[in-house]
Amino acid sequence: MSFRLLDGDPPDDSVRRLTFVPFLPDGCCIALPGGSGSLSLPHGAVEQGESWLLDAALRIPLTTAGFRMQRVRPFAADDDHVFAWLDGDRYTGGRDHVDADWVVDSPEGISQRFHRAGDPATARIVDEAARSFRGQSDSSYYADNLRLLEPAYLRGQSAESGSGFGGTPAQWRARRQMILDGIDSDGTFLDVGCANGLLMESVHRWAAERGLVVEPYGVDLGPRLVEVARLRLPQWADRVEVGNAIDYVPTSGARFTFVHVLLDTVPTARRHDLLQHALDSLVEPDGRLLVSHYGGPADRPAAGQVARLGFGVAGQSAAADGRASTAWIDVPIPAGSGRTAQRRRSDEETTSSPRVT
Repeated sequence: MSFRLLDGDPPDDSVRRLTFVPFLPDGCCIALPGGSGSLSLPHGAVEQGESWLLDAALRIPLTTAGFRMQRVRPFAADDDHVFAWLDGDRYTGGRDHVDADWVVDSPEGISQRFHRAGDPATARIVDEAARSFRGQSDSSYYADNLRLLEPAYLRGQSAESGSGFGGTPAQWRARRQMILDGIDSDGTFLDVGCANGLLMESVHRWAAERGLVVEPYGVDLGPRLVEVARLRLPQWADRVEVGNAIDYVPTSGARFTFVHVLLDTVPTARRHDLLQHALDSLVEPDGRLLVSHYGGPADRPAAGQVARLGFGVAGQSAAADGRASTAWIDVPIPAGSGRTAQRRRSDEETTSSPRVT
């Protein structure tokens, strides 16, 4: 096998076949076991009318390996055959997929396994994938998210798909409503990575069903997604801004009673920084940081991930099917400030705008 290294995305009309090297959140790779000790990587053909980036790169790993990609980056090509690494995890949702057995090892371990199986060409592909994957910068991570998620969400035909969710409104509620268990008072709510604003809208409505007044705000890396959110929710258009989760500070300098983040909005090595920034710059004193984990195996709940990052977990909740979870971190009132905790007092006055501190 001969291939050339790529620096960027090939045009859709030049890609007919795809082979993937999938990476798990811990940096390990997967391969698929075959008979007599053989191994293979997830692969398949781009179907008629598909975009290799938005369609085939999602479909093929699901239907051949049960792997749900979050990011994809091509790194080599042999004519119309493109090789790409994936960043993601095992899929447990309702899309068409297989429950496949995996061989899980470090990239070096997977490469050695292919060598032992008499397949040095695929071993070289794994080596190149690891080199590309490990060579990412923070800026390339955010660029990957933007180039994949923004166009995918924009072509969604429902509010749910426009927010990155491939299910029905009822399923959306079942997989997101656990966030409300961490909202225990009136106040303001900032959704970091708000996409089209559906979670902002949902939290506002679900909180009202529980007798709470929660005023939503949003921020997203994608300018076009922010535009959609403002058009969908004109009453809150001035509450949605463009920004990066790792360093976003509202233009008003406001802080919020509740701030919601997803760990995978930043590179794995920056997850502690993400939470610390939110605690330091976004959550108001006596407020709460909500950290959610969507999809993937149920044995990696949000609470465990937050604890491993060195933060104290004040509480947690999960969807009934275990496919999504939320943990929260409480922010104390600074000692010597002369203030007392009020957020969870039953006589708390309604808060309709974020506090500026």
